[in-house]
Amino acid sequence: MSFDFDQAMPYASNTLYGRLRRDCGPDWYAYVEHPFVKALGAGTLPRDEFLAWMVQDYLYLAHYTRAYALLIYKSSSVPQMRSAADIVHGLLNSEMSLHKRQLAEAGLSAAEIDEVPETLETLAYSRYILDRGMSGDMLDLTVTLAACLAGYAEIGLRLAETTTRQKDHPYRDWIDTYAGAEYGGHVRQGLGRLEELWESHGGPGRYPMLLKQFREAVRLEAAFWNAGRSALNQSNPAS
Repeated sequence: MSFDFDQAMPYASNTLYGRLRRDCGPDWYAYVEHPFVKALGAGTLPRDEFLAWMVQDYLYLAHYTRAYALLIYKSSSVPQMRSAADIVHGLLNSEMSLHKRQLAEAGLSAAEIDEVPETLETLAYSRYILDRGMSGDMLDLTVTLAACLAGYAEIGLRLAETTTRQKDHPYRDWIDTYAGAEYGGHVRQGLGRLEELWESHGGPGRYPMLLKQFREAVRLEAAFWNAGRSALNQSNPAS
């Protein structure tokens, strides 16, 4: 069964985000249909690679949360500040909690995770987002953040379609988090804010640069799926 984006995420299709997603073309599918994603959905992804990737994703999310916090600083109204703050709260208390819980079950403490070196994939992607946050306006930053925010919801929903009957799926918790209502609510809120910013800060002349920024984020997302394997290679250079 092919994934129906308009049916699964109707709130996202006829929006700036939907246009950016469509105009990314093959780059988008290299992200959401990456071999890592397919192996995760099939339950065949090696556990050590998944855990190494989760550590890198945890480190990345710390920077991603900092970037969302920049939206609070750059906001021009209290409602805008509250919207960004809600997503910051969700990242710190829901998404990152998933990582801490699963890594703790694998025997890794928060202190040990913080000592793990970032891979080149983690460095490149997280610093790109922070650069756009520091040098661009609210629209630039929100467009760049959207690739991760909404892309993971699509990936979660894609995988949930094929794993709903597999009660003992090894990555059920991860899939349920990103396919779930709580995460979906944050995505709706974030894309709603993006649409408002497009109306207030956008225009036809800005679209080519916004698409370039979004595509760069999508390409970095696709590369980031390799961060777990890179981390394992850093730990075991002879392998």
